[in-house]
Amino acid sequence: MNDKLFDSLVIRNATRNDINEIVSIKVDGWRNAYRDIIDKEVLDNIDIKREIDSYTNKYSLDNIFVIVSDKVLGFCRVYNYDISPYDDKKIDCEIREIYVRSDLKRMGIGSKLFKYVLNDFKEKGKNKLYLGVFKDNYNSRKFYEKMGGVLGKEGNLMINNKNYLTVSYSFDLKKVNI
Repeated sequence: MNDKLFDSLVIRNATRNDINEIVSIKVDGWRNAYRDIIDKEVLDNIDIKREIDSYTNKYSLDNIFVIVSDKVLGFCRVYNYDISPYDDKKIDCEIREIYVRSDLKRMGIGSKLFKYVLNDFKEKGKNKLYLGVFKDNYNSRKFYEKMGGVLGKEGNLMINNKNYLTVSYSFDLKKVNI
């Protein structure tokens, strides 16, 4: 991606008009990033209509950021907590999902979006960000570590009656260099 285009990228809250592109990026992201992590059957049978319904009716668009040029290139879904749902009560915000179009990975788009979200939380006075990732998703783990994440606890995520190992990362927003 050339510098001029990169500099012209806009990050904003998602709108209803972005939902189909968001779901497309997410489904493609799952199928590419998790093909050696999650059972093929799960990836092949992602319910796109259910995903669209979730983004339309379940998730608040106020909690979804998109990075756009002429179309959506990536998105990030976040949570902002008044009371932490985690053992670590300092955690007051979370990244639930962050995806960039598969054909645009390693071009700095994800870093730009990630830094934007961290800075947004920092400006809102938040202290500590949490995110979870599949333990075997080494590319994402390397990215989070590069961005200043501190490896936390192992956990698990049940998908179609199969347990997948996860790990968490935390970001001290007072210390992380954005």
